[in-house]
Amino acid sequence: MLKLIVTNAHSFNGNVLPQGIEAKFSPFDDSFISHFQELSPNLYIFRVKGYAHELSCEIPLEVTETFVSLKEEGEEGGYSVSAVFVSFPAMNLEKLNREISFDSYVQGTLVRQFQLNILEQLLLFCNEKEAVKLIFTISDTEWDYLDIYSRFFASEERVVTSKGTQTQVVIPTDRHTYDEIIDLMGEIEEDFRRILWCKQNTNSAFRKYLKSNACL
Repeated sequence: MLKLIVTNAHSFNGNVLPQGIEAKFSPFDDSFISHFQELSPNLYIFRVKGYAHELSCEIPLEVTETFVSLKEEGEEGGYSVSAVFVSFPAMNLEKLNREISFDSYVQGTLVRQFQLNILEQLLLFCNEKEAVKLIFTISDTEWDYLDIYSRFFASEERVVTSKGTQTQVVIPTDRHTYDEIIDLMGEIEEDFRRILWCKQNTNSAFRKYLKSNACL
């Protein structure tokens, strides 16, 4: 039987992030639904959906061990740590673009918000699994949709995979990274609302979006 792990509880437990800390709700997560489905002891499917704008994707995850070399510290050998490997799929933005009249600013902001909600949930998942690294393998075609993650990269390198040469990046799963994600969520949401309201008189796409999202 497939096991379902629901992540909407936003609880911190485990060793990666300090115990007893309550996760912060993101400013725009009221329509963001996600869950992790266990396929085998180390393999999961992470399903996410943003109902407000019909954004969704399914993300394969693997919890495994990775080797950390001590060479950079001038020492021999190394040690193994738990990590979560993520293969990020491309997203279909057709429905979103029709809704927002193909406005590039609105599209870019909504996609970044969606991606940050995903990253927040992935860090909570890593915490539950006591994984100290979140490792993404990203194709060149997907890179533009994930540029918002670049500020959290601890390392970045080109690797050869079964799908050709791709970029592999590492994001630490500590409390500092989580707090930075939450802060960035708030900054993007605040700027988004301010720009929409200030420029709605000269931008029909902004007016349309504000009318269909009266809560902004």
